[in-house]
Amino acid sequence: MKEPKVNVGIMFEPQIDFILQGNYLWKGTLLNGCQTAIYSEGKILWNGSVYEELLFEPTDSANDSFELLDVTIGINFHWERKENQRFRGALKLIVENSKLTAVNVISVEDYLISVISSEMSATASAELLKAHAVISRSWLLAQT
Repeated sequence: MKEPKVNVGIMFEPQIDFILQGNYLWKGTLLNGCQTAIYSEGKILWNGSVYEELLFEPTDSANDSFELLDVTIGINFHWERKENQRFRGALKLIVENSKLTAVNVISVEDYLISVISSEMSATASAELLKAHAVISRSWLLAQT
């Protein structure tokens, strides 16, 4: 059975700067390094051309990652700030409400690793972490 993928929206900005760390494929072309995508009249302006959507897929999903620059975290909290964040999986850029949205396309199990580590304390018991994993997986798969 092929493991399902989930789409996780990460940031929503008029311009998204990102770094493809490792080799990523876009329409059969190998890419890596620094990239910039800009919202332009309902489309995505990237490398001098406009697109409806962009999808960058890693050639080695176990080792390749992408970094999004200036991601706003803690939105509307007193600790709101911007930081660079790294993700495994594919990067999809779409247009929504006159801005670009960066979407992480990732396997369910990789997503769960991220969710559990961000929502649970490092000192939580193994049994509590296991229960959280079962509940999170069940909820996530019920949504697909």
